[in-house]
Amino acid sequence: MLRSLLLCVGLAGMLGAGPALAESYKFTLYNHSKYAISGFQTYENGKWDSWTDVSVDQDEHEVMDWNSSEGNCVVPFRIIYEEIQTEQYKVDWCKIKNIHVYNDRVTAD
Repeated sequence: MLRSLLLCVGLAGMLGAGPALAESYKFTLYNHSKYAISGFQTYENGKWDSWTDVSVDQDEHEVMDWNSSEGNCVVPFRIIYEEIQTEQYKVDWCKIKNIHVYNDRVTAD
């Protein structure tokens, strides 16, 4: 009886851990530049896709979520400032948690 109870508890624990393993790629976009960020785009399947409702003022940050944990880990992205696109950057989305945007560069950690 005790063995059955421990087996059930163990299985319930493994099932509870399953969704955490498949958590979507999330990161925080920090704007350290002197311009407001008005958009964010990623390049997949041969085209640029714009993320909706991205608006990060100077010295602000926004939590961003891919709403997926599938696909390539390295996907190009670019920042949009009021109709001006930056050059494209690449990061490993499986490993980073933050993107920092400065006037002259973009870094990730």
